[in-house]
Amino acid sequence: MKTEKDAPLKIAMLGHKTVPAMDSSRGGIEVVVEELAPRLVEMGCEVTCYNRTGCDNGGLSEYKGVRLKPVFTLHRKGLAAMSSSLWATVKATFGGYDVIHFHAEGPCFWMWIPAIFCKKRCVVATIHGDTGISSTSKNSYFCGNEAHMGFRNMELVTV
Repeated sequence: MKTEKDAPLKIAMLGHKTVPAMDSSRGGIEVVVEELAPRLVEMGCEVTCYNRTGCDNGGLSEYKGVRLKPVFTLHRKGLAAMSSSLWATVKATFGGYDVIHFHAEGPCFWMWIPAIFCKKRCVVATIHGDTGISSTSKNSYFCGNEAHMGFRNMELVTV
Protein backbone atom coordinates (compact mmCIF):
# COMPACT_ATOMS: atom_id res chain seq x y z
CA MET A 1 0.00 0.00 0.00
CA LYS A 2 1.36 3.36 -0.98
CA THR A 3 0.30 6.89 -0.12
CA GLU A 4 -0.24 9.60 -2.72
CA LYS A 5 3.47 10.39 -2.88
CA ASP A 6 4.35 6.73 -3.58
CA ALA A 7 5.89 6.39 -0.12
CA PRO A 8 4.90 3.39 2.01
CA LEU A 9 1.91 3.86 4.27
CA LYS A 10 3.24 4.28 7.84
CA ILE A 11 1.10 2.58 10.48
CA ALA A 12 1.46 2.66 14.27
CA MET A 13 -0.28 -0.01 16.36
CA LEU A 14 -0.87 0.27 20.09
CA GLY A 15 -3.01 -1.09 22.89
CA HIS A 16 -1.61 -4.62 22.87
CA LYS A 17 0.85 -5.93 25.48
CA THR A 18 3.73 -7.07 23.28
CA VAL A 19 4.43 -8.54 19.88
CA PRO A 20 5.50 -11.27 19.63
CA ALA A 21 4.34 -12.49 23.03
CA MET A 22 6.76 -15.06 24.42
CA ASP A 23 5.04 -15.60 27.77
CA SER A 24 1.58 -15.83 29.30
CA SER A 25 0.78 -12.25 28.23
CA ARG A 26 -0.43 -13.51 24.84
CA GLY A 27 -4.15 -12.85 24.54
CA GLY A 28 -6.61 -12.35 21.71
CA ILE A 29 -5.46 -8.81 20.96
CA GLU A 30 -1.85 -9.93 20.72
CA VAL A 31 -2.84 -12.72 18.33
CA VAL A 32 -4.64 -10.23 16.07
CA VAL A 33 -1.77 -7.72 16.07
CA GLU A 34 0.83 -10.46 15.61
CA GLU A 35 -1.04 -11.69 12.52
CA LEU A 36 -2.15 -8.34 11.08
CA ALA A 37 1.08 -6.33 11.34
CA PRO A 38 3.32 -8.69 9.27
CA ARG A 39 0.60 -8.98 6.63
CA LEU A 40 0.51 -5.21 6.29
CA VAL A 41 4.31 -5.24 5.92
CA GLU A 42 3.96 -7.82 3.14
CA MET A 43 1.56 -5.40 1.41
CA GLY A 44 4.24 -2.69 1.45
CA CYS A 45 3.34 -0.79 4.63
CA GLU A 46 5.80 0.30 7.31
CA VAL A 47 4.35 -0.93 10.61
CA THR A 48 5.50 -0.06 14.12
CA CYS A 49 4.07 -1.80 17.19
CA TYR A 50 4.42 0.00 20.51
CA ASN A 51 5.03 -2.72 23.14
CA ARG A 52 4.66 -2.45 26.90
CA THR A 53 7.89 -2.67 28.86
CA GLY A 54 8.06 -5.66 31.17
CA CYS A 55 6.38 -8.07 28.74
CA ASP A 56 8.67 -10.66 27.19
CA ASN A 57 9.10 -10.45 23.43
CA GLY A 58 12.51 -12.08 23.38
CA GLY A 59 14.33 -8.72 23.30
CA LEU A 60 13.46 -8.21 19.63
CA SER A 61 13.46 -4.80 17.94
CA GLU A 62 11.90 -6.20 14.76
CA TYR A 63 9.55 -9.09 14.06
CA LYS A 64 8.71 -10.24 10.52
CA GLY A 65 9.48 -6.76 9.20
CA VAL A 66 7.47 -4.99 11.93
CA ARG A 67 9.38 -2.43 14.02
CA LEU A 68 8.96 -3.00 17.75
CA LYS A 69 9.30 -0.05 20.11
CA PRO A 70 8.98 -0.27 23.89
CA VAL A 71 6.95 2.36 25.74
CA PHE A 72 7.01 3.36 29.38
CA THR A 73 4.60 1.27 31.47
CA LEU A 74 3.52 1.73 35.08
CA HIS A 75 3.36 -1.80 36.42
CA ARG A 76 0.61 -1.22 38.96
CA LYS A 77 -2.79 -2.88 39.00
CA GLY A 78 -5.08 -1.06 36.59
CA LEU A 79 -2.39 1.30 35.29
CA ALA A 80 -0.32 -0.79 32.87
CA ALA A 81 -2.67 -0.60 29.88
CA MET A 82 -3.53 3.06 30.35
CA SER A 83 0.03 4.26 30.99
CA SER A 84 1.58 2.34 28.09
CA SER A 85 -1.23 3.43 25.78
CA LEU A 86 -0.78 7.08 26.76
CA TRP A 87 2.95 7.04 25.99
CA ALA A 88 2.43 5.05 22.79
CA THR A 89 -0.25 7.53 21.72
CA VAL A 90 2.07 10.50 22.29
CA LYS A 91 4.91 8.82 20.38
CA ALA A 92 2.61 7.80 17.52
CA THR A 93 0.92 11.20 17.34
CA PHE A 94 4.19 12.97 16.75
CA GLY A 95 5.91 10.10 14.90
CA GLY A 96 4.79 10.99 11.39
CA TYR A 97 2.45 8.03 10.90
CA ASP A 98 -0.32 8.01 8.29
CA VAL A 99 -2.49 5.68 10.38
CA ILE A 100 -2.63 5.22 14.15
CA HIS A 101 -4.39 1.94 14.96
CA PHE A 102 -5.70 1.48 18.50
CA HIS A 103 -6.57 -2.00 19.79
CA ALA A 104 -9.05 -2.52 22.68
CA GLU A 105 -11.46 -0.18 24.44
CA GLY A 106 -9.26 1.09 27.28
CA PRO A 107 -6.45 2.42 25.07
CA CYS A 108 -9.06 4.13 22.88
CA PHE A 109 -9.55 6.63 25.69
CA TRP A 110 -6.48 8.42 24.31
CA MET A 111 -7.81 8.67 20.72
CA TRP A 112 -8.62 12.32 21.23
CA ILE A 113 -4.89 13.16 21.26
CA PRO A 114 -4.14 12.25 17.62
CA ALA A 115 -7.64 13.39 16.63
CA ILE A 116 -6.66 16.90 17.72
CA PHE A 117 -3.01 16.99 16.62
CA CYS A 118 -3.10 14.84 13.46
CA LYS A 119 -5.88 16.33 11.36
CA LYS A 120 -4.57 14.80 8.11
CA ARG A 121 -3.99 11.33 9.52
CA CYS A 122 -6.37 8.45 10.04
CA VAL A 123 -7.11 7.11 13.51
CA VAL A 124 -8.52 3.56 13.62
CA ALA A 125 -9.85 1.61 16.59
CA THR A 126 -10.42 -2.13 16.66
CA ILE A 127 -12.50 -3.26 19.61
CA HIS A 128 -12.02 -6.96 20.28
CA GLY A 129 -15.20 -8.55 21.61
CA ASP A 130 -18.81 -7.56 22.12
CA THR A 131 -19.16 -3.84 22.81
CA GLY A 132 -22.92 -3.56 22.72
CA ILE A 133 -22.64 -0.79 20.10
CA SER A 134 -25.56 -0.91 17.73
CA SER A 135 -24.71 -0.61 14.08
CA THR A 136 -26.04 -0.97 10.57
CA SER A 137 -24.16 -4.24 10.16
CA LYS A 138 -23.91 -7.01 12.73
CA ASN A 139 -20.36 -6.46 14.01
CA SER A 140 -19.12 -3.04 12.98
CA TYR A 141 -19.74 0.64 13.51
CA PHE A 142 -18.00 3.19 11.34
CA CYS A 143 -17.63 6.85 12.25
CA GLY A 144 -16.80 9.56 9.78
CA ASN A 145 -17.22 13.30 10.08
CA GLU A 146 -20.37 12.79 12.16
CA ALA A 147 -18.45 10.95 14.89
CA HIS A 148 -19.41 11.95 18.39
CA MET A 149 -17.06 14.21 20.34
CA GLY A 150 -16.08 15.89 17.07
CA PHE A 151 -13.54 13.29 15.92
CA ARG A 152 -12.69 13.29 12.23
CA ASN A 153 -10.98 10.68 10.06
CA MET A 154 -11.71 7.93 12.57
CA GLU A 155 -12.98 4.43 12.12
CA LEU A 156 -14.20 2.10 14.85
CA VAL A 157 -14.41 -1.58 14.03
CA THR A 158 -15.61 -4.29 16.39
CA VAL A 159 -14.67 -7.91 15.79
